[in-house]
Amino acid sequence: MDAPDEPFARRPRVFLSYADDSGAHTQAVLGFAEQLRGELGIDVRLDLWERDQRRDWLAWAMRQIEHGDFVLAIGSPRYKQLATADDEDPDYARFQLLMLREYLAADRARWTAKILPVVLPGYSADDLPAFLQPYSATRYAIPEDLDELVRVLTGQPRWGRPALGPLAKQEGLFDPAVLSADLSRVLVEAATSLAGAVTALWRAEVLRLGLDDPRPLGTRWRVDGGEIDRIGPVFRRDRRLLVLGRPGSGKSVSAIRLVSELLDGWSRGKPVPVLVPVTDWHPGELHPFDWLARRLARDHRLGRTVRWVNGKRITLAAALLEVGLVLPVLDGLETIAHDLRPEAVAALNRLGSSVPLVVTCGLAEYGELDAAGIRLARATRAELLPLERDDVEDYLAETVPGGAARLAPLFARLRADPVPTPLLVWLVRVVHQDPGRDPAELGDRDRFPDWDSVEAHLVQHLVQAVYPDYPGHRSPAPRVHHSAARRWLGHLASTGTADIAWWQLDRPLRWVAPTCRGAAGAALGFGMLSALGVVPGLVAAATVGSAAVNRRLLAYFNATDHVEAPHAFDRSTPKLRAEVRDFVQLMAKWLSFAVGGLALLLAGRAVAAGLVHNLRTALTLTALALGGGFLTWWSGRKLWHRLRHGRSDGLVVLADLRRPSSPAGTLRADRKVAVTGTGIMVAIAAVFAVLGPGYAVRVVLGYAAAWMLLSAYARYTVARLVLAARGRLPWRLFRFLDDARDRGVLRQYGAVHQFRHQHLQRHLGGPA
Repeated sequence: MDAPDEPFARRPRVFLSYADDSGAHTQAVLGFAEQLRGELGIDVRLDLWERDQRRDWLAWAMRQIEHGDFVLAIGSPRYKQLATADDEDPDYARFQLLMLREYLAADRARWTAKILPVVLPGYSADDLPAFLQPYSATRYAIPEDLDELVRVLTGQPRWGRPALGPLAKQEGLFDPAVLSADLSRVLVEAATSLAGAVTALWRAEVLRLGLDDPRPLGTRWRVDGGEIDRIGPVFRRDRRLLVLGRPGSGKSVSAIRLVSELLDGWSRGKPVPVLVPVTDWHPGELHPFDWLARRLARDHRLGRTVRWVNGKRITLAAALLEVGLVLPVLDGLETIAHDLRPEAVAALNRLGSSVPLVVTCGLAEYGELDAAGIRLARATRAELLPLERDDVEDYLAETVPGGAARLAPLFARLRADPVPTPLLVWLVRVVHQDPGRDPAELGDRDRFPDWDSVEAHLVQHLVQAVYPDYPGHRSPAPRVHHSAARRWLGHLASTGTADIAWWQLDRPLRWVAPTCRGAAGAALGFGMLSALGVVPGLVAAATVGSAAVNRRLLAYFNATDHVEAPHAFDRSTPKLRAEVRDFVQLMAKWLSFAVGGLALLLAGRAVAAGLVHNLRTALTLTALALGGGFLTWWSGRKLWHRLRHGRSDGLVVLADLRRPSSPAGTLRADRKVAVTGTGIMVAIAAVFAVLGPGYAVRVVLGYAAAWMLLSAYARYTVARLVLAARGRLPWRLFRFLDDARDRGVLRQYGAVHQFRHQHLQRHLGGPA
């Protein structure tokens, strides 16, 4: 970048605040200061340049902070530690941090713009003190954001603000200016919460998967005919990226690392990258944004509705997608059915080539689409290259007991054949942790003619390797025989979906969900009409039960997600107020409907009884009928609209997954909703039973049974007991899933488990 032009009134005076973590860190700060001052013309003040005489360093630092134009706070582990130290640490940097915090507390608006957090190479936003708002305010990662930092220091915005033109009136054109201030604030806050949740989620998952243990494998991509070792800068440049590779080559890991890298440089107002497997997307049934909105609502508690610019209510997830505050990272396009892939690419292209997007796909599968002239519009292709042989050998020598001597036959094969995939390298490492297993067999070309046969062999022994017959006596892991683990994992792998979600456990048992819904409808119908007799009650039970089983009817009333997804209580003060207000409005509508119906009934009975004797009586009855008819029509229409569209922002909401949550946590939340609601209704029924009205007791008990049977927890309980009795799943399912995650076979994504790799799932889903 060129240095700023001279016509500025004066150069900005900038003070660098940092902690002396190590000699290397100090040298990095010095190099950064020299670049700002020598190459970019910034008047930098650094204590390393002022040590030509004895000084009062505390007074000197205070002058630089108070009289300078900007303070660059350089993040590092010790810098963050000093900001929260409770002891009287005399460190010079701690004094600077105390002063910065005091200035922020005194005049936050002024000092937020003056104190600029900076992250040097090798560090992240986690190394910045919390009071500098590393995730909710702007930060500058060097070298990616150096240009933007210098523009802020010199007052040279990249884009000048144009004059406000007339409001566009084209059909379908979204203009952010029409958003209300309240809605804009809600969306920005939701995006900020989403960024924090996704950051914590993938940071924890990288640790669980051991992607950096002891170091990451060197990954390279081919882009525009050249080789690169990072795809983050490519995405920032082109905004649409297609990652291609063969099975096990590291497409999903590449997506995880790209999301983590983008989140490290994320600032408030930017799109939040969200990684979503596309296995459960049916392009012919759902628009990609509709499907993504459902996933976001389920995985990150964005199902609350907001009033959109056209007056309709849409989910918070859909609103974030509409304004571009979510960056979709779609993993595994090749997992979509072969005949649906062209439709999927066409649907993504219809979003518009200006919509930022990241898609991963198998190299062979995308090659078939490409040959047919079907391509992702304006997407830069990044093709994963084979691993470097020397890097693989060094990695395995570090991680496999016995080192290079034990792996010599495999290394000999590596020198002759193309280097295998990261998945195969991980399998070699895990399977041969047992010193009793000889990796020399992998060099036998007669037995294993290619790497695919080697991979299949390793997968067959993976379960036995991670579930040894005799684990250590001090191991906290439960003792599970590898044959049982293989059977249970095989069932989970054969379900046809990437997500192992407890509320979808009943899908292989197609009778469970219809039975629960039918029983719920029958209980409700019988309770409502049983006062008229047993026969009317049974007819109502059959009618309502049949309607509850009909999925098309559930979809018509927008009840599919609410019936199938897990739920939780949201007892925040705004929700309580909203529920009270909604209850009052609902009672008013029912009262209006009842008054209108009663007026119509009275007018009809008066006419039937021959009470129309004169014109005055006729006019009175006519007014009564018209008024009652209008009230009935108006309130009935409102009630039908509510029944048709429903509400998703009440006390019972989709399961709270805003924070990184365990699947067991969502199960407990849904169970609490089911048990609490059922218990309240049973208690009401008991009160009615004491008072005597048997009809009310039957109605309330019908509601109680329907509430319990329609819950995801009820379906899960039935399916778990049946599958465990058949030996296809363990009795203590969550303990097994969490243990498999800790052993590296599964990974956790919010409220669901997934296999570590889709290729591994395909292997385990086949015959043993």
